[in-house]
Amino acid sequence: MAAPNMFAAAGPAVELSLDQAKAAVTKMTDLLEAPENVALLDKAKATAGEDVMQYMMVVLPTACQILAPCLAEFGFSPDQAGAMGLLQALEKHKTDPEIEAKGRSLKSKFIPENLAPMLQSMMGMGAPGM
Repeated sequence: MAAPNMFAAAGPAVELSLDQAKAAVTKMTDLLEAPENVALLDKAKATAGEDVMQYMMVVLPTACQILAPCLAEFGFSPDQAGAMGLLQALEKHKTDPEIEAKGRSLKSKFIPENLAPMLQSMMGMGAPGM
């Protein structure tokens, strides 16, 4: 029996249309690129360093805090479970070039390349990439 995913959202999964997914990644990009949010994420990443557990306890909650308005707007809880739910909803549209490119860009903003495989595995996000 597989271990439960501790980041799985309770309740039914939210589905996004392609247009909703495109709007979500655009809004997420805008939030993560706002100068004050870049500073917040940079501070969190500096605090966490290369420690995966610190990354999960400091950086991911900071990213979720920044993305909370977008998460709520698209029907996800404004927390880590909601962020994982949104990423899973976007995964269904990963063959769209715009979603794939923006999704990779978003992940690169808060998941460093050297920690990506381990973090994505721990969070149930599948293989690296979008």
